[in-house]
Amino acid sequence: MANMHEGLVTIIILLYQLLLYVRSINPIKRAALLLIIHNVFMYHIINRFKHLAQTSINSFGPVNTFYYVPLVYEEPVMYQANEDMHLVLKSATWKFLETLFRHHLALLLPFLLALLVPRCKLVYVSSLVILSNLAMCICFIYSMWKWLMLSGLSLSLHLVPIFFLGPVVQLLFMFRFAAHMLFET
Repeated sequence: MANMHEGLVTIIILLYQLLLYVRSINPIKRAALLLIIHNVFMYHIINRFKHLAQTSINSFGPVNTFYYVPLVYEEPVMYQANEDMHLVLKSATWKFLETLFRHHLALLLPFLLALLVPRCKLVYVSSLVILSNLAMCICFIYSMWKWLMLSGLSLSLHLVPIFFLGPVVQLLFMFRFAAHMLFET
């Protein structure tokens, strides 16, 4: 019983120290780190949407097309029939979104390095990240809207968490970071 209490106290102390460390970070860098973490999380959100889109059609292929992120569990898609919804995953907007997302993750590395260098001008790199985020968000919202129109609003409840965890949170973090960049520099 004493070991459990010691472990609990250790976890509480570590969480408190982590909270103090996060609070000590510059607000611009904190907003940028939130944007980076959410962009990595977007990988799983996009795959959830793709799994939902493939579940609604007769497609048994793998869900994951972002082959560079390891350790992704791919569930087999279930069978349902509606072949015209396959057009969403073959559209030019979806292919552009996948390509943009691959390049966007590559763009985050110099952005993260620019955050670590003291007195570095973040304006150039951050403007590229914000524009890339905006284009990616618009493409993702358009693909979700197109899929929703083809599905006839029957699977709209499954799309709500994907929409709010994906583009809505991404736009909030993006505008928060842009506001910090504009008003605190």
